[in-house]
Amino acid sequence: MLYLAVSRTSPSGSAMTTICYEIVTYRTKDAGQADMVRDDARALLARQPGFIAWTPFQGVDDANERVDLVTWADHLSARVAAQLVGNAAEFADFRGSVASVASMARYIATSIDPQPVVADSGIELGRFRLKPGVEERSMRAAYEAMVSHHLRHQPGWRRQHLVKLRDDTFVDLAFASDRDRAQAICTAWAGNADCDHFLSMIEPISMEFGVIV
Repeated sequence: MLYLAVSRTSPSGSAMTTICYEIVTYRTKDAGQADMVRDDARALLARQPGFIAWTPFQGVDDANERVDLVTWADHLSARVAAQLVGNAAEFADFRGSVASVASMARYIATSIDPQPVVADSGIELGRFRLKPGVEERSMRAAYEAMVSHHLRHQPGWRRQHLVKLRDDTFVDLAFASDRDRAQAICTAWAGNADCDHFLSMIEPISMEFGVIV
């Protein structure tokens, strides 16, 4: 296994905030060739469910010294991806570029933002109201289940917030790596049981997609 999953849970133990970090320190055989295959590997891994980000580091004094920090929505997604990277044929070039692995370790991040939202990140703004007879607490429970069980496992998902406005309407703010991923995640609602349950409680008003500037 090339990567080691690192779990992070909120003080309340909520599954909504469990983040997995994969950290490995290693040395490559040829820096230039390793750069190309690492970029290819990042693009492949970004398609996997639960992928949030892969931050690559390179040594200042020695370009062959590397650290990869990969962030996942949950531990299971990290484990599945680790098996893929370690065994799948499409990652063979990446594995072949590694001369040696120096260390693997587990860490819990208590202060850094595990789901960065930066310029060019995508955003979906969905405004809605409750259907007659639906209690807010029931809708919020369905919303949390939908995000926890389905949406946060989609590639490119960053974070999601539910906002209540003064007129008792609500806005779902969903952040993604870019606008295309925000739209793809919205499309991924179709046919999912948790999404359907949430949708059965609301009356949509509007939906818009944008980019953070």
